[in-house]
Amino acid sequence: MIKYDSFRIPMQRSKIAITLKEDILKRLDRAIDGETIRNRSHAIEYFLNQALLAKVEKAFIIAGHKDFSCATLFEGKPVVERQIELLRAHGVKDIALFLYKGEKAVQKILGDGTKYGLRVTYLWQTEEKIGTAHAVSRARKFVGDDLFLAMYSHIVADLDLVDLVAYHAQADATATVALTSIEDPSLYGAVEMKGEKIVAFAEKPKEKEGVSRVISAGIFCFSPEIFDYIPKEKGASLEKDVFPKLAKEGKLAGYMFEGKWCNVRNLICFPGKKRK
Repeated sequence: MIKYDSFRIPMQRSKIAITLKEDILKRLDRAIDGETIRNRSHAIEYFLNQALLAKVEKAFIIAGHKDFSCATLFEGKPVVERQIELLRAHGVKDIALFLYKGEKAVQKILGDGTKYGLRVTYLWQTEEKIGTAHAVSRARKFVGDDLFLAMYSHIVADLDLVDLVAYHAQADATATVALTSIEDPSLYGAVEMKGEKIVAFAEKPKEKEGVSRVISAGIFCFSPEIFDYIPKEKGASLEKDVFPKLAKEGKLAGYMFEGKWCNVRNLICFPGKKRK
């Protein structure tokens, strides 16, 4: 018999006693690496989160760029198709795309999503320009009360979305931002971390010296409470108006990953692959 001890994450927990088979305990012990999984209690909660709490079946792709089409080819395939394939591979079944009113090519490529084994819904931006937070607010009816993934339409990444969602569930956060590192953060949102939480978020910092090289990768996991933090103004931005407030309240988590990351819109890739 083992006790379920709480590990140090700022959320309320209860101690319980459970009985497990020896072979299951051995498998749990093999999973403990001291980093992702720190001890038996953490292992139990980690795998329960993955099995029960951390399933996300909805995703929202934020396009709405007048100067960039997510039908743009990247390594021989439209960016949006690469995103759809990533989401499908991690269990997402229902995707909404928020598109600028002229983005008809994307609808021709994806259709209703049947050929990818999922459902695609189209939401249209009729205004000339709106902020990223206001764009997310348009997903409220689509999302309902569920956890959901969100990503910018110009991002291609090699990222374990299941692990991102499990991390979000454990972090007791309203939003979790996927993070990568870059030499010059001036085009992106640089973050300052304390443990697993983001404590400061600077959108496109101008001063290079002393600025964190850790940036937002443009991929997020949101709890439905995110909608409570979005201002009504159409120009409201996630990076300027939502994330800084969440960071101050300790509700913004950061998830570091080291896989390939490309901003196709700005022609920047790590490790160095270029758009073709």
